[in-house]
Amino acid sequence: MPRFKQLSEIVKLMSEKTRIRNLGIIAHIDHGKTTLTDSLLAGAGLLSPSMAGSARVLDFLEEEQKRKITIKTANISLLYRQHIINLVDTPGHVDFTGRVSRTLGAIDGAVVVVDAVEEIMAQTEVVTRQALEARVRPILFVNKVDKLIMELQLTAEQIEKKLQHVIDSFNDLIALYGEAPFKHEWRINPALDNVAFGSALHGWGFTLDIAKQEGVKFSDVVNAYRKNQQETLRKKLPAHKAIFEMAISKVPNPREAQGYRIEKIWGGHVQSVHGKVLTECRDDAPAIMYVTNVNVDSDGGLVATGRLFSGLIEKGEKFRILESQTETTVKHVYIQMGAFREEAAAISSGNIAALALTGRVRAGETLVESSHPQGMVPFEDIETFSEPVVTVAVEPKNPQNLPALREALDQLEIEDPDLRMEMKTDTGEILLHGMGELHLELALKKLRSNEPTVSSSPRVSYRETITKRGMDATGKSPNKQNRFVVRVEPLPKESGKPEVDDHGNALSMDEFRNVLVDISGKTEPLDEETLEAIIGGFEFACHSGPLCGEPLRHVKVSIIELQLAENAELRSSGK
Repeated sequence: MPRFKQLSEIVKLMSEKTRIRNLGIIAHIDHGKTTLTDSLLAGAGLLSPSMAGSARVLDFLEEEQKRKITIKTANISLLYRQHIINLVDTPGHVDFTGRVSRTLGAIDGAVVVVDAVEEIMAQTEVVTRQALEARVRPILFVNKVDKLIMELQLTAEQIEKKLQHVIDSFNDLIALYGEAPFKHEWRINPALDNVAFGSALHGWGFTLDIAKQEGVKFSDVVNAYRKNQQETLRKKLPAHKAIFEMAISKVPNPREAQGYRIEKIWGGHVQSVHGKVLTECRDDAPAIMYVTNVNVDSDGGLVATGRLFSGLIEKGEKFRILESQTETTVKHVYIQMGAFREEAAAISSGNIAALALTGRVRAGETLVESSHPQGMVPFEDIETFSEPVVTVAVEPKNPQNLPALREALDQLEIEDPDLRMEMKTDTGEILLHGMGELHLELALKKLRSNEPTVSSSPRVSYRETITKRGMDATGKSPNKQNRFVVRVEPLPKESGKPEVDDHGNALSMDEFRNVLVDISGKTEPLDEETLEAIIGGFEFACHSGPLCGEPLRHVKVSIIELQLAENAELRSSGK
């Protein structure tokens, strides 16, 4: 028996693509994303209005409730006016930017929440830029208008001026990071009803059209607060109505969105067989899913959440994981409802859903129905604007438990791809790299719940680089028989575009940070041993820079002169 009475109606509407909206909520930390989500759940009948703003329903982890911040992404499917709103709440803390990045692959529109007092903040710009670069259409909710009235004591005219400044600043971001023609089509304008104002904490909000329908002016809102009549605003101008109406009218349905988004988030040609399958968002096509999040279930199995771009998924189906070229089987199909999962018979294209799977799958990977022809290109990892820069060393309290610790770390990496584990071969030390101290603190706490460990204090990892071309430097082997002349300079930006590995995965700049170029003009090829020795020496030098012993990045090393001993014994790797 399903916990949510709306579930049967949601399942019925899944195949009607025009009635689906995949919507995320993104913002700077503490600007009110999760509080707004409470209002939306109340509007959809899943939460008492009196609890909205304080329940933080989608912050269901103990750490989230204790710290009052969102740590992970949370999905829930809501029903509003015969439309499915697949809603994703995302973290606002900079340490969890990578989780926001992967979410952008699954959604077509995003409510950007901005604090009316603080206005556009650093993380607002980061997540808005990421959304625009993934062709996710933004709509704006200017939150905490109540603070302009009660704390800053602004008049109605001053409030309107303040809000217009927020809108202008947001449009500057769209102009800066948006692509043509979207930067023009997606501009925010109250007259176009793609921006709402309100207070998520007090449960009210409105677009210009809703305000006109209700005969409300900003002066009426100010007077309501002066008379302590906020409840009247919530009943007359419910926040969920403003957000849901914007979502239905301004956010594209999945079929429309996939028509222009696929070429941006998928690495193949849209005119190919695979490309047409993805852009058409059809149920009668092979199933293709992009995984945005992975959790380990209570029984030890994996539950992968993601966007189904084509086809149908049913229990028992077999899929191919493109990146690893391994097989997996669907044990259960779920509709994600926050902390709960409701089992469904099938999920159709254009929706966000969760699958209990056999085998091993990671966030960012692509699942393709086994019967689909070979040659499918994986979805591209959406660019993140940060990388693991804080490191701790970990070890088991009992040295005999080292294999168990490594297994626990491996499981942690599966659930959180922003974490990276490194085993130092020379010392046997295990290093855990994270986005920040908070990220590592939470990871270690989860790790210790499975395996008792001790850890070092966090250490910030640095990178060394250069800012201008250096002199031509000469180096000789110890036997004086081999001579190199090299020139070191900054790696040109056009050369620093992400490369791909053998599986088509984009390499981060941490993995592709330096290049070695031979411009010596030698025509005869080098033997394999010599070539490996030169490359090995280059990699060794890049691993530990001359300033602080930190890895080099964005460095171009050119061999401009190369003289090697004719006798092979005099030019061996040892020399």
